[in-house]
Amino acid sequence: MRTYVVSSILIIVGLFAIAYRGTLPTTSGAIPYLSELSSALMVGGLLSILFKVFQEKQAEQNLRRRMRIHDSVDELGLVEIIPESQGYNYTSLLDTSDSLCIVMNDGLRWVGNNAVSLQSRFSKKDSKTEVFLLDPDSKFTQEISAKFSTTPADYKKKIESTHTQLLDVYNKSQKRGSLVIYKLKNFPTRSIFLSEHTLVETPYQTASGRVKIPVYVYRKVARLDSPFSFAAQDIEALRNEAVAAHTKP
Repeated sequence: MRTYVVSSILIIVGLFAIAYRGTLPTTSGAIPYLSELSSALMVGGLLSILFKVFQEKQAEQNLRRRMRIHDSVDELGLVEIIPESQGYNYTSLLDTSDSLCIVMNDGLRWVGNNAVSLQSRFSKKDSKTEVFLLDPDSKFTQEISAKFSTTPADYKKKIESTHTQLLDVYNKSQKRGSLVIYKLKNFPTRSIFLSEHTLVETPYQTASGRVKIPVYVYRKVARLDSPFSFAAQDIEALRNEAVAAHTKP
């Protein structure tokens, strides 16, 4: 606003200079100076207004772009992105959700890290927990074991150890909730933790070895093309093709 006011004053003063010049005799020595002054004031004022208009247009475009990004994020339900998966605390998700579906390749480390919260969850009345793991006898164990520089036999034992550990945690609980462990036909391309209101995803790297991987957290939204809805549909399809290995109680 200040720029517009100052520019307007410059233009008005320039116009007054032109008007005053018209009242002077043609032989007056002030006429050349008044001509230059009025031109400078009016040009300066007009350029200032044009520059301000350009700045505001750019700012408006930036704002519109940022608003579109914000709207997309909000409509699709993205809550946060955590750079490293170990920085995410699954306790709240395990404690507060009534229904929870978990999809992993082997999940041994994750189950070990969250054994206490899992035991508390299994003690929660009417809680429902479904865990989808790669079939230990799947042909994909060979490819995945090579990716992590281990043997198919050792990777098979790792998956079977996850089954054993989950059942052991369940048996130590009050057994008031249910647990179903499924064997997957295909290997997951990402870890999925889906409750009735939250989706947590961690992608799997394509290259060999292990690196720090991010965590994406989404909330449930109305859009049917949201990541939450996609994950829910994916898990529904998994139930139809996976094999239930263990069911508790």
